[in-house]
Amino acid sequence: MVYRKTADKEERARHGSMQLPDYLDTVLSTFADAPGREAVFRWLRRPEDCMTALSLSTMKATRLSFAPLLARRIIQERWRITRVRFHCDSEGEGHGVYRIDAGGHVLTYIARCFRWDGIEKAGRRSDGASRDMFGAIFLGVPDEARIAREFATFDLRDVDSMRTNSDVTGWTPASRSARFFDHVVDSLAAGRQPDPGILGSGTGYLLRNGGYLGSGRQGSLSFEGIPEDHPFHHPFFADLFGLFLIRQVSIDLVNGIAAARSPHAVKLAPEIARYIGVGNSSGQGMCVALQRWPEWVSTWLTVRELALAYAKSQPANADPARAERLSRLLARASAYYASIELQCEDYVVPTDVLATNLEVLRSWVAQAAHSQAPWGELAERAAAAFDMETVEQLNSLLIETYPEFADALAPYIPLGARRNRDLVADMRVGALKALLRTRYDWALTYDMRPSKTRQHFWYHSIDNGEQRRGERIIDPHEEFESFIDHIGLIQRLSCVLASYEDDAPVAEVVADVPELAYGVARVQYLSGLPYAEIRDNLLHRDFLPAHLIRFFLGVLGIECTSPLSIRYVRGVFFQGMPLPEEIALGASEDWIFPMQPQATPLEGAVA
Repeated sequence: MVYRKTADKEERARHGSMQLPDYLDTVLSTFADAPGREAVFRWLRRPEDCMTALSLSTMKATRLSFAPLLARRIIQERWRITRVRFHCDSEGEGHGVYRIDAGGHVLTYIARCFRWDGIEKAGRRSDGASRDMFGAIFLGVPDEARIAREFATFDLRDVDSMRTNSDVTGWTPASRSARFFDHVVDSLAAGRQPDPGILGSGTGYLLRNGGYLGSGRQGSLSFEGIPEDHPFHHPFFADLFGLFLIRQVSIDLVNGIAAARSPHAVKLAPEIARYIGVGNSSGQGMCVALQRWPEWVSTWLTVRELALAYAKSQPANADPARAERLSRLLARASAYYASIELQCEDYVVPTDVLATNLEVLRSWVAQAAHSQAPWGELAERAAAAFDMETVEQLNSLLIETYPEFADALAPYIPLGARRNRDLVADMRVGALKALLRTRYDWALTYDMRPSKTRQHFWYHSIDNGEQRRGERIIDPHEEFESFIDHIGLIQRLSCVLASYEDDAPVAEVVADVPELAYGVARVQYLSGLPYAEIRDNLLHRDFLPAHLIRFFLGVLGIECTSPLSIRYVRGVFFQGMPLPEEIALGASEDWIFPMQPQATPLEGAVA
């Protein structure tokens, strides 16, 4: 895969008319004078250059992704995660209770761990398989009777029959990674540290996320019920903090099992514990979510692309410390990719290739640091020479090189995600036609006549509890199709509007063809938003769901996305993040791309 070269300077100048949301425009004006603003707009990428499924799939996590945003808040506010009690037997059967002091808010986390049943559970629901661990996050401090009731609920181990109360923000089911989990326990019980190389071959996790259950599911507190001043009022923070707590449970669990098995056991060394993350495997339902909430996509991409354009617009020789930071980040990323071993599909660039390319880029940074040219020219040189994965990793690190600007944009993310989706009934048909012409020309000219363009459909499977993709004519359930065909929707809307006078209200159209109400509202509420629609046909025979899954996971902040197939993607969260005891004392925020630890076989404290 070769990255399409950015438009020439004249095209970039024409692109400078892109309208930013007021909040982001104000931030930009704070950091850049008039010429600086013009330079930023010249480096903003066009939607057609970065919004195809393939382009989106190569985007890497940045400091604007949700997990790094949460991590910085945890570290800056020095959240205290205190283990009130944790006990398990030699097989991992046990209970844990934790208190969290989170920036003036108190939370309680409980964990119920079960003996492993010998079944590897890789997916979110895993066809009904019982999870190896269940956790619950409480707002406040529940009494012992309430905790006991929740533990009794977990003992059912059947999500469909389990219920909680609104004092719980969500459940955190998880499952063991059998090979790595057993290796760590066996090593600790034998009085030695596990082999970091073995952990690195699996991107370093012991427990795998089983799918956060919150936002009203199973009786949990809805998102609207979370107080506005609470950290969990930020999108995805409750889900991701649940993953961070799974990480801590995984560390306590292997220590506890090893201690129960042997009086000579040692605890996991801090440098290895810090290297541990949380595994994750996500499926094709993410594609449906992205289509259902295009304003989220627009918000995420607008913030990301603006941060990237700002970094690209800066002269490379303006600040030697910036160039040195970028060089260090490239070195760390290269070493990280070189140290991990991932099963790789043929449409994903292997990690060893990424590692080599990033080392070459380091030498280019050293050259660019003596030039007045902006960093964008380095990015264009990379785009002409390397694959899209390498270029997007460079883009991610360019954003990291100017953290103060990216951090100033971050508060817009929860604001931009809230969008009034109501239909504006008194809009004139002529105005709606104009929106279609100016913003959806790419969809209107797409040829949907060949059968391959509609070969697939999505539906929500009751059996699996998730979205599944079927093939028309061959698979059943087509009558339960989930919305994913934004191109077809726009084309149908355009055809219907052609039969109405321009001065007619859109209310008349909706009254005549009510099934188009959503299409009308979608075009209206996305009006003016940059990067609002994915420029691909998700029904097409050749569409790979893994492309958009990788994008969504990158937005969440996952590292090392490795597709297991065209439908499932795995990766790891929070690998390298400081441990709770380090956070309480004041830890560094600079933890991405952790180096594989070099612990000796006998390192570790007696458990």
